[in-house]
Amino acid sequence: MPEHHPKVLCEVDTCTHWLPGEVCGAANIDILNEEEQAAESVEHTMCKTFAERRGLANLIGSADNVNWRGAIEAAIMPDRELSPTTTCVVDSCVHWEEGNLCMADEIFVSGSGAKECQDTNCDTFEKKESQ
Repeated sequence: MPEHHPKVLCEVDTCTHWLPGEVCGAANIDILNEEEQAAESVEHTMCKTFAERRGLANLIGSADNVNWRGAIEAAIMPDRELSPTTTCVVDSCVHWEEGNLCMADEIFVSGSGAKECQDTNCDTFEKKESQ
């Protein structure tokens, strides 16, 4: 069975990985709980991969997590989209699956103008019903 990779859309235009068109250029993003306890709402999630775009040093520092292969494939193959893999530890979400996978078809990361990862959210988060 192939591994599931949701499409990632991102409005966090202050991140070094953000590209026009709400595209994330990171190779992998990490979605975490903002607090130590389980997330109860969208505001309790964050994109830990966020790195504020502050100049050349920050761009170089985040270069180890750039989706170079995806960028090349998207440039030469019109049917390919640039989208990172996703690691999600927010196990209180209906889309979370064992192995820290996100089974949503699409993830939307919000936080336009963010200064730090806590200013970002996974808007796709939906709290699981209590069992």
